[in-house]
Amino acid sequence: MRGFSCNDGPLSGEERSKKVLGHAAVSLAGHDSGKIYLITGIVDPGKKGEMLLLSNGRSRRFSCPKAKKTMHVRVLPFRSAKAAELLLAGMKVDDSVIVRALKEAVGELGPNQ
Repeated sequence: MRGFSCNDGPLSGEERSKKVLGHAAVSLAGHDSGKIYLITGIVDPGKKGEMLLLSNGRSRRFSCPKAKKTMHVRVLPFRSAKAAELLLAGMKVDDSVIVRALKEAVGELGPNQ
């Protein structure tokens, strides 16, 4: 995952998901490049490689996330504590929480991130 570094070295799947769930991420490839999303899940489809499930609360709701390969995403340093807490508990995240978190991310990181 570009832009995401961890000083702990290699992480197992569960540890990695605890680190990235709730983080903001920017799409680097495809028709949605440059758009900001919240990481709501991780899928490992085997030979194709790991994919992140991304939602923005509007065009990509929590119930129908966008799946993107990790190499096509840059994970940003912003993390929504509320969304991460709900995701790690296995609960559904309301789309308004995602929208609010992304607005906060843009405010904190600036529009050029």
